Amino acid sequence: VCAAAEAALAEAHSRHALDAVREGPLAVPPSAGIVRKGIHLQVDSYSAFFENDRLTPTGLTGYLRERGFSRLVLVGLATDYCVAYSAIDARRQGFDAVVVLEACRAIDLGGSLAQSLSLMRAAGVTLLDRAA
Repeated sequence: VCAAAEAALAEAHSRHALDAVREGPLAVPPSAGIVRKGIHLQVDSYSAFFENDRLTPTGLTGYLRERGFSRLVLVGLATDYCVAYSAIDARRQGFDAVVVLEACRAIDLGGSLAQSLSLMRAAGVTLLDRAA
């Protein structure tokens, strides 16, 4: 019963997230691809490119390459987890990656933000920060 409840909650969250990007100034067109991630209920999945086993691809790399993308701009929650993992994996997949820090928010537990910023810089991610 617990696993079924978790699956229902994950699906409800997915629907909520999709509804949020169908309207407003950042609306995603209906023809845009949707990459499903976080398919393992017991494992957090941060990167948009891989599950946290670091082996299972989400399909995003191929989707972007087929459409000719070479530079990705990342924003969102949380800077020190999902954004950082995705930006670093984007670089590992051969994309230029830019993180707009002003459009991100971190969890920042135990120095996780400073550590993730350092790892992103080391991976060659460009960090844009108007406040700096």
